[in-house]
Amino acid sequence: MGYRLGVDLGTTFTAAATYDLGSGKPPSMLGLGNRALQIPSVLFLQEDGQFLIGEAAERKGSIDPARVVREFKRRMGDPVPLLVAGTPFSPQALTARLLAWVVAAATERLGSAPEEVVLTFPANWGEYKRDLLDQVFTLADVGPARTCPEPQAAAVQYAARARLDPGARVVVYDLGGGTFDVCVLEKTGTGFTILGSPDGVEHLGGVDFDEAVFQHVVGSLGPAVTDLDLTTPEAKVALTRLRRDCVEAKEALSADVDTVIPVTLPGRITSVRLTRSELENLIGPSMRDTVDATSRALRVAGISSDELTAIVLVGGSSRIPLVSHLLQSTFGTATALDTHPKHDIALGAVLYAAPEAAVDQPAPVRRDGQAARDARALADARVLREVLPPVAQPDPTAADTQPIPSQASTQPIPSQADTQPIPSQAGTQPIPAQADTQPIPAATALLGSGPAGAGPSGPDADQGNPWWRNRWLAIGLAAAAVLAVVVVGALALRDEPRDDAQQNQSTPAPSPGPSSGPSAPTSAPTSAPTSAPTRVVPGAPGIYGVAVSSDGRRIYASNSDLNTLSAVDIGSGKLAGRPIAVGNQLRGVGVQPDGTRAYVVAADPGTVTVIDTAALAKVGRPIKVGRMPLAVAVHPTAARAYVTNTGSDSVSVIDTAASRTIATIPVGDSPLQVTLSPNRSRAYVANYQSNSISVIDTTTNRIVGKPIAVLAKPHALAVSPDGSRLYVTHIDSNEVSVIDTSSGSVTASSITLPANAWDVAVSPDGRRLYGTLHDRNQVAVIDTSTLQPFAPPIAVGKNPTDIAKSADGQHLYVANNKSGTISVISTTSNRVETTISVPK
Repeated sequence: MGYRLGVDLGTTFTAAATYDLGSGKPPSMLGLGNRALQIPSVLFLQEDGQFLIGEAAERKGSIDPARVVREFKRRMGDPVPLLVAGTPFSPQALTARLLAWVVAAATERLGSAPEEVVLTFPANWGEYKRDLLDQVFTLADVGPARTCPEPQAAAVQYAARARLDPGARVVVYDLGGGTFDVCVLEKTGTGFTILGSPDGVEHLGGVDFDEAVFQHVVGSLGPAVTDLDLTTPEAKVALTRLRRDCVEAKEALSADVDTVIPVTLPGRITSVRLTRSELENLIGPSMRDTVDATSRALRVAGISSDELTAIVLVGGSSRIPLVSHLLQSTFGTATALDTHPKHDIALGAVLYAAPEAAVDQPAPVRRDGQAARDARALADARVLREVLPPVAQPDPTAADTQPIPSQASTQPIPSQADTQPIPSQAGTQPIPAQADTQPIPAATALLGSGPAGAGPSGPDADQGNPWWRNRWLAIGLAAAAVLAVVVVGALALRDEPRDDAQQNQSTPAPSPGPSSGPSAPTSAPTSAPTSAPTRVVPGAPGIYGVAVSSDGRRIYASNSDLNTLSAVDIGSGKLAGRPIAVGNQLRGVGVQPDGTRAYVVAADPGTVTVIDTAALAKVGRPIKVGRMPLAVAVHPTAARAYVTNTGSDSVSVIDTAASRTIATIPVGDSPLQVTLSPNRSRAYVANYQSNSISVIDTTTNRIVGKPIAVLAKPHALAVSPDGSRLYVTHIDSNEVSVIDTSSGSVTASSITLPANAWDVAVSPDGRRLYGTLHDRNQVAVIDTSTLQPFAPPIAVGKNPTDIAKSADGQHLYVANNKSGTISVISTTSNRVETTISVPK
């Protein structure tokens, strides 16, 4: 029989284990590196377009840091690609390259491709990020594959060593390189069950501790570092070496009480002493955050620490002595740390999906014959020999980590984490935290056409060239094609979505004319969403942007999957004519006030297409704007349209009468949304990477004052009807910043939504703020005066994105990306009046 391959693609290290199916032998680690069984999760882009992986990438990266990319797991779900030597790559594409390399290494070492690949993921990842793993599998083309929550893999591995009885309860405390997860599990007869909801801190791990040590050293060196010319190769290499030495110093303090960090800079050679107590002072606040998260997980699970058998420590950073000290002093429970905590998850993953425990799971479907796949994989592996390190000799002490196969449950339990970190105000670091991986807007990577990972996968495909080389050349040109549906709003929420076909009311369509003014809800808000579910015929998935005509009779919707613009008659709920094919990677939509022209943004090739709404036909040639445009705001009286260019950090100003670009306004890094003030004198722009809002004077088309600093990763914008307040959503937070537009400053009060919002809109009287909760399939309704829920969340279709508001403000039109529908919400009743299907 064959073998199963378990892969733990960590933020900083990647490990793999194998399990011989039917042999009865315990799983064993697969030697990936030359110096260790695991390898660094690092890629190096060579000049020929190929990647070095792991230790080879680390070695080359110390010489040419600009070609190195690392920590891309932390960026999963982030729509902004990573720039590697001037080439954009999505986190999914980079992850797929690493996974493909691991599978090729296993194939080379064991002589055949694995029967199945099991890839682990953090338990607090939401549906959106988990869906991205399917894209990773497709891009890597690894054959039959499934996923496994990291805490459950760790628990299975611990149970194999400790022989837990059914009913035993453990906490898995997973502090890795880039994320922290904690989960309470109970042993059952066949595996483990998650109690309560996983918790954690998504951007907290060893790399953050490394950065803290590095900044500590930089601070102690003063001008010797801060005065360096960071553009010189010597300075870049010196700082790369210093970062590596800081990492080694942090790791050394797990065993020693002090250490010395060598410093070799251009013009200066010295050293800095670091003690364990100094390190604990640097990372202490973050450590206490992990203890707080553990307390929350226990509380949600409904158990006390007295009921725990152990707290299982997983991940390389869990070896820091402060971890076990804080946990034991807080909970009074013994901690269990494996000799090799970096291996636990990979070893547990292969047992998690073991055949003995897979009685309820269907067998994976094979893509082609095993013999054909083996032959193809072996050929591919031979190509990798030039960069594949020799097999590492296993550490003799690692024998303690080889478990006895257990009856682990293979049924993944959906994560329901109830917390998410709120990013703090961006600060200025003396030295860039990651100078070698500069992010650029997502759409910059969308240079190809066709679905991600498309192409033949059979044994005869790609004759004459290795499968991975052909695929990676294509992906290198379209590195972020996996972002075809979503460029912005990479939310990582925890709640399981409802069936997109069971979300909405079946009440008649609203009249396009004005309706009566808003009124207060007839009942107090509850936690249950409004609108009883009724089956709705789904449309074509991929709806991205929506705009409504000023007379309220038509909706215009762009579809980023089909690259079409559809016009929908609101009264009948049917298409007006056929969808119009427009460019590639369609984004935002705008409509002229008189309704005669619609404007649709195409990220590739960076244009805005004008549509005659009467003839439903394109007018003239597309208008060229900046790189990777995203959103458009049409000025109702000045014959102007403002378009954000995420790839060129600018806003293009279009003369809508002449259909040409007349000005380009530099703004912050990666501008996303743009909106106009009610009097149209100002245009506000959310700068995703700069963590700021730019203000444009629409009379002079010049920037007004300095950018307004906000929380990290601002995304969507909405202005109150009187223009006094600007509401700003953030991709990594459920906070909505509130800006006083007269003073240009963030107010002390902010709004907390139930989850991250993709887009926001304000009611006509300014009393209510509406936000699309992408992963919850809901629209939140907030009272802007009390900053509390005004009404229960409104159930809509699956993965709502944009909101368009009618001219009178009485209706909201919500684009449901995966459902292919538009929910029509009354701002008077705060209910879905009808749902319109948008077919192909």
